Amino acid sequence: PADAPAGVPADVPPVTLTDAPADDWLVIAAGRKGGLPDAARQVLTGTPRVRFAELREDGRLLAVGRGTVTGAGRWLGVSLLETVPEARRRGLAATVVRALAGWGAAEGATHAFLQVEQSNSGAVALYRGLGFTTHHTYLTRVAPAA
Repeated sequence: PADAPAGVPADVPPVTLTDAPADDWLVIAAGRKGGLPDAARQVLTGTPRVRFAELREDGRLLAVGRGTVTGAGRWLGVSLLETVPEARRRGLAATVVRALAGWGAAEGATHAFLQVEQSNSGAVALYRGLGFTTHHTYLTRVAPAA
């Protein structure tokens, strides 16, 4: 749209921010993780300042993300950023991050953080392009198969 924020391609639909995740939002967010436990909705909405980003085209949900403002209101945490495979490489994820960053700034956040798997090279490149840098790394351990 002509009034799209700076850095957003003209053909990218606007992002809607909601107080709670829609059912299709949960499905997309759970996709890479292989599902979410029954308590997920309560956990995801259990913080006072949270927004769920939805980017839809013709009614179909294409990209999602979650933002929380924490740490005495200074920090925006971005999580569960996901774009459906057939809509990737269009700038949708960056548009979702920018929308959440705008909301976070309006809430008083002056810093932002996120977590990403180092092996997710596309996401690492996206975040680097948005100005994020690596603060630290960690290793997730998995119990051996029984």
